[in-house]
Amino acid sequence: MIVDLEGTIAELAPRVLRYAAARVRDASLAEDVAQESLAALVRRCRNGRPPDCPDAFVFAIARRRSGRAIWRRRFWRPIEDAFGTESPDQTPEAEAIARAEVRRVREALGKLSRRDREAILLVAAGGLSMADAASALGISVPAVKMRVSRARARLAALLEA
Repeated sequence: MIVDLEGTIAELAPRVLRYAAARVRDASLAEDVAQESLAALVRRCRNGRPPDCPDAFVFAIARRRSGRAIWRRRFWRPIEDAFGTESPDQTPEAEAIARAEVRRVREALGKLSRRDREAILLVAAGGLSMADAASALGISVPAVKMRVSRARARLAALLEA
């Protein structure tokens, strides 16, 4: 099957962007999701294995990537905020609340084991993929996934307490 790649992408791009924007509710993140989904189609076609239905292929990827983006935002935001920069337009009250939350997250992170803390920080604060974190830690990808999952669960429990 031969796919008119340029035409297909031109037709799909606005639709997948609208879909991603509706799912993640963040224009910049939606653009990333749409671009990654369309890039996957290009790679697949250039490898000589075009999908039977490009629309379904791209939207399946956009669905998964949107889900991951939503999950990441929900579970990693407190950690990213703890190590990020403060917004210059915050009120003094909002800054005080944000500082208190940062202290709370950092204290909870300090209670994790060194191995779990390192794994979660590489992925959440460092933005590394599981494979890159595994390489940095000198362990397997499944081991990193297990450590991050365990650390996330422990961190959530500590933050709820």
